[in-house]
Amino acid sequence: MKTNRFLIVIWFFLTILSDISFAQNTESKPLVDLLPVLEKQFDIVFTFADENIKGEFVIAPNKDLSLDEYLSELERQTNLSFKKLNSRYIAIRRNIHDTWVSGHIVDQSTKEHLVGALIYSESKYVLSNENGWFSIKVNQERDSILIVRYIGYKSLHLKKHVWSKDSSIYELTPDVQDLKEVVVNYIAKGIDKLPDGSIQMNTQNLQVLPGLSEPDVLQAAQILPGIQSINETVSDINIRGGTNDQNLVLWDGVKMYQTGHFFGLVSAFNSHLIHKTKIVKNGTSAAFDEGVSGVIDMQQQDYLAHDFKVSTGLNMLSADIIIKTPLTKKLSLILGARHSINKLVESPTYKSYYKRVFENNEVLLNQQKNNTTVDNYHDFSFYDLSCKLLYDISENDKIRFSILNVNNKIEYEESALIRDTLHSKKSHLTQSSLLSNFNYTRSWTENHTTQLSAFVSNYYLDGTNVSLADNEHHLQRNEVIDWGIKLNTKNKINQAITLSSGYQFKEVGIRNQDNIRKPGYKRDAKDVLRIHSLYTEVESKELFRKLYIRAGLRTNYFSKFNEFSFEPRAALNFKLSEHISLEALAEKKSQHTTQLIDYQTDFLGIEKRRWVLSNNQSIPLLKSQQFSIGMQYNRKSLLVSLEVYKKKVSGIITPSQGFQNQYQDLYSIGKYNTQGIELLINKRFKQSNIWINYALAQNDYYFQEFTPSTFPNKLDIKHAISLGGSYHTKRIEVSGGFNYRTGKPYTKPALETLNENDEIVYEVANHSRLEDYIRLDISAKYKFNFKNVKGELGVSVWNIINRKNVINIFYRQNDNKEIEQVTQNALEFTPNMSLRLKF
Repeated sequence: MKTNRFLIVIWFFLTILSDISFAQNTESKPLVDLLPVLEKQFDIVFTFADENIKGEFVIAPNKDLSLDEYLSELERQTNLSFKKLNSRYIAIRRNIHDTWVSGHIVDQSTKEHLVGALIYSESKYVLSNENGWFSIKVNQERDSILIVRYIGYKSLHLKKHVWSKDSSIYELTPDVQDLKEVVVNYIAKGIDKLPDGSIQMNTQNLQVLPGLSEPDVLQAAQILPGIQSINETVSDINIRGGTNDQNLVLWDGVKMYQTGHFFGLVSAFNSHLIHKTKIVKNGTSAAFDEGVSGVIDMQQQDYLAHDFKVSTGLNMLSADIIIKTPLTKKLSLILGARHSINKLVESPTYKSYYKRVFENNEVLLNQQKNNTTVDNYHDFSFYDLSCKLLYDISENDKIRFSILNVNNKIEYEESALIRDTLHSKKSHLTQSSLLSNFNYTRSWTENHTTQLSAFVSNYYLDGTNVSLADNEHHLQRNEVIDWGIKLNTKNKINQAITLSSGYQFKEVGIRNQDNIRKPGYKRDAKDVLRIHSLYTEVESKELFRKLYIRAGLRTNYFSKFNEFSFEPRAALNFKLSEHISLEALAEKKSQHTTQLIDYQTDFLGIEKRRWVLSNNQSIPLLKSQQFSIGMQYNRKSLLVSLEVYKKKVSGIITPSQGFQNQYQDLYSIGKYNTQGIELLINKRFKQSNIWINYALAQNDYYFQEFTPSTFPNKLDIKHAISLGGSYHTKRIEVSGGFNYRTGKPYTKPALETLNENDEIVYEVANHSRLEDYIRLDISAKYKFNFKNVKGELGVSVWNIINRKNVINIFYRQNDNKEIEQVTQNALEFTPNMSLRLKF
């Protein structure tokens, strides 16, 4: 034993001596020390960056070598290249070894492709496409690791020995415990809840939802607890009892003043172009202005297109095409176009929508008159066009430029026989929007980013209404120009804390025009408001490994009123245990635009909303305060989410509420208070998913000048229940949903006849309620491949039981001075089909 130990020690020392001897013989030395020797020997000059040769050691070659032989030997021993610029100067550059890494990102358990996964190296990033495929260029010398991240999954770290192989499938493991990522999958695949309480919707990965044959962002949002549309439109979404104009709807950072086609039944943008959508009901970031009820923030694709791709679709209302193409290695273009198809074919879907939109309007009323005939809507159409330019100037500098144009048009001709002569007149209504955003992002370091954007939103409504029977000619226009600039900076203090701050200047101009020929009346009102805003907020994603917190303050200065508005916002999520978390959200917000609603038969009796600007007197600033607390339980694919909220919105005016009772022609300033409970239970299985959500709410107006001062809000829905489920295989998805809610308030006449002043005498405002609303929807989607084309065939039925749901009742005086009840119904049995091809 002792002999063995002695031999080991002798071997150890001999090894060290041999290494020393070898080092002395080879004379290894830093390259930076050898270069001056070569410059003197060959009368040359080396040019190089210090960091390129730092750490490079070489064994001095034989002195008898020529210059070219010297350089070849040095290139062999180092990762450098030596290039002769002329007979004397030689440039030294570090060799760059680039390679492409490609593959599919899939779910570990279901093997489903994950769309929009982030794959990044030290200097580059890409997102996986609709097939989960990605391809990224990496430097084998500099990039030692690739990181793959996806919402709701554990991050995957791919070391060089992994991605340098031919393996092309990378599996991600679901992670519902990582607070820095999304907390849970929420209701359906493609919908997730973030730690700040907001809901993120990945449209490209969204599973089929009840009643929708293809994705529609504003329709899909109504599946969430606390969000619904009382009149079944996407242009009138109610978030926790608020009106649609109290929502801030953003398209690539620009406010939309028009959100619907077909007068609110179809979203005004192509949802296939939307990459992700963030929906906020409370705890809004300080970076957002307006939206006292909620925020719907839609973003298009923000990364370069590496391949030319075309996607085209057709449903029973419209056809569209999307083109994504690289122009250069640093420049990409995304184009989208959609147009209605009713001029080619009037589908059952179109007829159902037609009946829903034009029910009880002036055109149908005129058709009932004996001496008047009205042509069909011989010019009714809608379209939207979009364009986005993406330019990566460098790894740290990026430019994005977006444009969206939305247009609706309706025109009809009225003919009447007057004094044995046939007279004809045309009425029309055009509603359009043009939005644009320029964005420049600069990453100064990994921890410091600055973003500068300039935006403009132009909304225009032009209506001419002609009545031959009454010899009336009424022109109405409403125009909004909203433009501004925004500077945002983000600093990552450490791994846990990020500080964001910024400045925004915004100018809003709104014009309203009326011109009535008989009796003669003209009005042209213009208002302009300029707002300066400063905001800052701090965000900690992993404080004490249990707490997420974001707290911020936004300060708005309204120069016209010389008034400041201070708006604190906060979001907190605390992890009690592995499966239980608590949430608290709070915000204070203001809003300077609102919509007035006119229920008379102008604007063809169809479009009755006009934007107006706050003047801080007759139209005050809207101000809101909201607080909510919640709890979530998430274990073994079972999610139980409970939230309690209380919200107050002041500064509302009666013309913005659309009263159709004794307050319709009265003016008053008031407020509404709403409070409620939202419950969601969601159970996910390997190939199926079921959910139920329930909302209990109380929503009351308060107008001091009215008697009684407090009465139910017209959007007061006491109980709302949604029950749904889905099932999917590799190629087939099916979904069904049941919706129930109690009827909304309305006001009945107290007397059956008019009073002595020929007026309707009403009961207490909003004392009665409509019948309960019940709807059952189904949908299915089939995926197929044909050579190099990928396709999706979708089918859906809205209100499959064909229940006649009443969404509004109001009363008016007819020509015989009688009280007439007008009933507005929801969509009846409405089928739809869609076909989408991707090349």
